[in-house]
Amino acid sequence: MATVAQRVRDVRKRKGLTTQQLAERLQANGLPWERTTVVKFEGGRRQSVAVDELLALALALDVAPIHLLVPLDDRPYAITPTRTEDANDVRAWVRGEEPLPGVDAHVYGTEVSVQDMRWRVSGRRGYLADRTEEEQRTLNEVYAEQLEEMARRMRGQV
Repeated sequence: MATVAQRVRDVRKRKGLTTQQLAERLQANGLPWERTTVVKFEGGRRQSVAVDELLALALALDVAPIHLLVPLDDRPYAITPTRTEDANDVRAWVRGEEPLPGVDAHVYGTEVSVQDMRWRVSGRRGYLADRTEEEQRTLNEVYAEQLEEMARRMRGQV
């Protein structure tokens, strides 16, 4: 929580926003935070933030949610009360790019969307190549089959 509060405060100030302006942006996105709520949150007097609140804060500040959740440097970051990892590793884990040390990479890689699988195979830029709808549909089917095959292997069905 302290990291999220600090990151919100830092980003807000860097963007030249007042706590009132941030509250107004949050309200415009459906989160009924008043200026006092922002002040309490940034000051650590609010002990939790819900997922929808984190997403609304990121949207209001024009940043990716991960950049509020995890510090931008490589210092140790507590992901649970008993586990701390390098912040760079945590960011890659949250983005779905890499498992944390000690996690089974095969299991970690089975719960991905077709889009993520496509990006893993051809890279984000490769996906942007011009394709007909039929070519894209065929590729989607191939990726879906690959995902299903991976899932069957994980369940021991192959």
